[in-house]
Amino acid sequence: MILRLFSAGHGDYLAVLRRRCWLFILCIVLGLAAACAGFVLAFLDVPLPDMAMGFYGGFGTGIAICGVAGLIGTRRTMKDPKKLRASEIKETDERCHEVTRRAVAFTSLVLIVLLYVAMMVSIVVNFAVFLTLIATAGVFFAVFLASTAYYNHKL
Repeated sequence: MILRLFSAGHGDYLAVLRRRCWLFILCIVLGLAAACAGFVLAFLDVPLPDMAMGFYGGFGTGIAICGVAGLIGTRRTMKDPKKLRASEIKETDERCHEVTRRAVAFTSLVLIVLLYVAMMVSIVVNFAVFLTLIATAGVFFAVFLASTAYYNHKL
């Protein structure tokens, strides 16, 4: 759903699907890099908790598998004219676009509220975590402002 927002476009739907395939390939590469990093860190006996080692491997593998599944599904859609037409109609439906936009807006609001609560708790518990959360909030709002300015200019 969110990937569709990033790879949507007007015009040639096959070009949109090709661009989406490149995003899936990027997910595969990044996932495999994270999984390999976990194995390399374990091989080099880097003093990290077991959870961190497992996280690298598991998260990376999961992202790579999702990328492979998305790539296969998109390639199948590109090869079958009936699936291609049905997918194009579904993705150009204004109701689906509005549902996605509202879901992203609500999710962002919940994320901001949870980030605020986490900052209030973390300042008492661990100052390093608080600084990480404040930096995350700063990046979130910087990206929000930059994307708002971009889309105000573009649209």
